[in-house]
Amino acid sequence: MLLQAGYPFTAVVGQQQAKRALLIALVNPHAGGLLIGGRKGTAKTTLVRATQELLAPRKLIDLPLNVTEDMLFGSIDIEYAVSKGERRFLPGILGRANGNALYIDEANLLRQELLTAVLDANTAGFNHVERDGISFTHEVNYTVIGTMNPEEGILPSHVLDRFGMYVDVQGEMETADRVEIIKRALAYGENIAEFRKQYAASIKELWEQVQAARETLTQVEVTEAMMQLAAQMCAQAFCAGHRAEIYLLEAARAIAALAKRTYILPQDMQEAAVYVLPHRMRTPPEPQEMEQEDQPDQEQEENQESQENEEEAPQNPDELPPPPPPANEEEDEGSEEDSEDNKEQDEKEQEQQDSNQLAPDEQIADIDRSFKIPKLVLDMGKNTTLRRGSGKRSATKTDLKQGRYVRAELPKAKVEDLAFDATIRAAAPYQRMREDNGCALNIQKEDLRQKVREKRIGNTFLFAVDASGSMGARERMRAVKGAIFYMLQDAYQKRDRVGMIGFRRQKAEVLLPITRSVDLAQKCLAEMPTGGKTPLADGLATSLLTLAKLNKKDSELEPILVLVTDGRANAVEENGGDPVTAAIKMAEKIRKAKITSVVIDTENDFIKLGVAKKVAQAMGASYYSLRQLSKEQILRIVRNLGD
Repeated sequence: MLLQAGYPFTAVVGQQQAKRALLIALVNPHAGGLLIGGRKGTAKTTLVRATQELLAPRKLIDLPLNVTEDMLFGSIDIEYAVSKGERRFLPGILGRANGNALYIDEANLLRQELLTAVLDANTAGFNHVERDGISFTHEVNYTVIGTMNPEEGILPSHVLDRFGMYVDVQGEMETADRVEIIKRALAYGENIAEFRKQYAASIKELWEQVQAARETLTQVEVTEAMMQLAAQMCAQAFCAGHRAEIYLLEAARAIAALAKRTYILPQDMQEAAVYVLPHRMRTPPEPQEMEQEDQPDQEQEENQESQENEEEAPQNPDELPPPPPPANEEEDEGSEEDSEDNKEQDEKEQEQQDSNQLAPDEQIADIDRSFKIPKLVLDMGKNTTLRRGSGKRSATKTDLKQGRYVRAELPKAKVEDLAFDATIRAAAPYQRMREDNGCALNIQKEDLRQKVREKRIGNTFLFAVDASGSMGARERMRAVKGAIFYMLQDAYQKRDRVGMIGFRRQKAEVLLPITRSVDLAQKCLAEMPTGGKTPLADGLATSLLTLAKLNKKDSELEPILVLVTDGRANAVEENGGDPVTAAIKMAEKIRKAKITSVVIDTENDFIKLGVAKKVAQAMGASYYSLRQLSKEQILRIVRNLGD
């Protein structure tokens, strides 16, 4: 068997954490399985496939990424239905995985609803199928082992939480280790059988250890003290829910069993926490702002003064940028020594200087290219609207004969993309009642099924950026540009379209119409000045108008509006109304237009007004603060509520 002739588990150099976590998962299926993350070339797949020898007599069942629902969950037994005229359930991959280990290579690329169903079925202990006229429930109990490369996309937190353990593997950097890896790889390639003989004894010893630990596991007890310790550790890690405590205790049981003990020690809990808690840890809640406001300090006064100076033109001449060169007094007196040509040349030079000169209250911030956040995640996997286009970001249904065949459905019109497998399953139970037409199967019109396909397309991001004076304080705009710059890089990789609107002084302006040229967007971002008041309402109105015009050109388009602001709206409305109230009213219009939106709050002053958060609520937008993004290194920005 090919898997038995694979690379030996004990021959893998390093990766001790991943090896240990795999042993824990093999010993105790109730530990929730294991997800191994790491870049290419870190022996993730090699290690997992090598566990086949440690599993025996159990098996390692592969779950392909192109799996369909009937292949995974099971469906009607076509052969039995044709011969007997009766429906009978034929188990799928989950049925074959019962009592074994289920391996998902590149788990982050599997359809998310399928991955969630696989993990939930294992937790529930049964698989219930309702399809093709069959209702069937069968028991499932398997160990889920997955691998993923974070460079190809990350999983949402609610999916990660379903994995009991997580290990992040890194490439070996020590020269001696890398040399040993090369030697073993060359030896394996020259003579596989001889190479495997060198590690046969160590593999047998490890297999015996796993089998003995599985027998000991049934005797390992969880005491009240260990339960309290688990609850305390998970509370300190701010874990949501109680999966963490359960998986922590189950992993500790496996560790104790591997040590041939029938009781759990605190060090077992500490080791288990290394695998169970990292992907569940959350940051502590922020302290109440009211407590901080009771203790004003010098920083508060400085922030207030800087805000006042940004909203109004600075009065101190020393704070102003150098003024334009003054005109020559002799020329003002009407000197006739200069010729007409010299006067024209002077006027051209003056116009050029004026065009390049910023206003006194303006400045241009650099892009903070060191600002790093994980990849932008856009979940549109359940979009029921048929959409067309190209790209690499969002999975969506399509009526084109392209993309992955994910399921079948009853046709609503003429069948143009026939689902042969589903059609045969629908016709199979009726063959004994139908006339023999000389064909293997007598298929009627009511048996026909249409393929439902799914492909990835790009999205359209419109950035509405607050470029007022308050955004320039304390290099805030530099961090903002860094965050947008990172998002633009990700947009380029996913073949998205981008546009940019800047609002400052008394109005908003379209700096970049919707385009696929990310380079132009980055150039506009770099040259965007800051200064003046904050016309937030006008920025939202311009964004809504821009997206409305775009929708007329492409009604299938579902754009994402990304608003970046500190929320300190202070530009007086034409009707004399309150600028904050006007901004919230405009945000409500965006919500009524059902535009997917995101608000990144850049407010970091000592006293926070919280206007950006109110605007986000009025827009029905996802809300993030820039400080949290840069600190926690987390960005899960767009969650399409219409999916």
